[in-house]
This record gives sequence, C-alpha cells and structure tokens, in this order.
Amino acid sequence: MRSLLYSLLAVSLFMLLVGCGGSSRHTVVTDEDGSMLGLVVTPEPQALGIDRGDDFYLDWPAGYAPPREFTVRLRQVDTDATTEAVYTDLHTISTGHYRLSPTSTLPSGTFLLLTITSDREAVRAMYLTDDDTFGVTREAKPGEEGQAEHTVRTR
Repeated sequence: MRSLLYSLLAVSLFMLLVGCGGSSRHTVVTDEDGSMLGLVVTPEPQALGIDRGDDFYLDWPAGYAPPREFTVRLRQVDTDATTEAVYTDLHTISTGHYRLSPTSTLPSGTFLLLTITSDREAVRAMYLTDDDTFGVTREAKPGEEGQAEHTVRTR
C-alpha cells in the first residue's frame, strides 16, 4: 500500500513539474461552410498590455459562419523574430464561439502572435502582455542628470 502511495505521489509531482498538457496547435472541424469573414477576436488585435492571465475568444457573430476546418496557434515572438509555441487548451463554447486558454501564465512584457488559418485564409493578431514594470514611474534623485519635469510650449 505504501509503495502505491509513493508511486501516486511521484506521478503527481512529475505532472506538476512538467506541466499539465495543452497543445501548441488546435484543429477545429465544424459542420459549417463559412469563412474567416466576420471573425471577432478578443482581446482586440494589436492590444498592448493585455493581462498575462487572459483567455482569447474567437467568435463569428450571427449571420457569419466559421470555415469547415480551421487551425488555431498562439506563439511567443522574440525581438529577433524567433517564435516559441505557447501551450493552450481550446474550448468550444458553441459552434462559432471558442475560447483559447493558455495552460500557464503568459510571460511578462512578451509579444504574442495568434494565428487562425483555414485552407484559404489566415487571420493574425499581435499582442503585448502586461509588463510588471509597465506604468511604474521613477522619481529623479538629487544629482542625477536630466530633469524630472519638462514644459513644452506650442504656438
């Protein structure tokens, strides 16, 4: 009995250290015959400072239908244009409404590329995650170069 308990504990610890699943790519097969037309992505594409715990939503509003098959990927993009997969889970809320959830908290101050592709079309959205130091102001110390405040006058 004790060895079974230790085995379960070891497996649980391994899963905690390695992470719990997710995928770097999701393929969705629908019963629809639509297109990317009308697709609404949330958060709004090109958003800066998105919360590092945000989920992404893909919605085709009434009057629009998703393609018969599409693929969803979320990638982290470095400043040297290299990319790394972000592992996610894709949840079907209903046909035409999907939620993409990262399996872990997104890194701080990182560019993300969300790509949704069908056999003929692609939609891409870039994001910048919230930086822990974003918006923090630094007080000038006595003797530092520069000024703490500047006045600009225009005509």
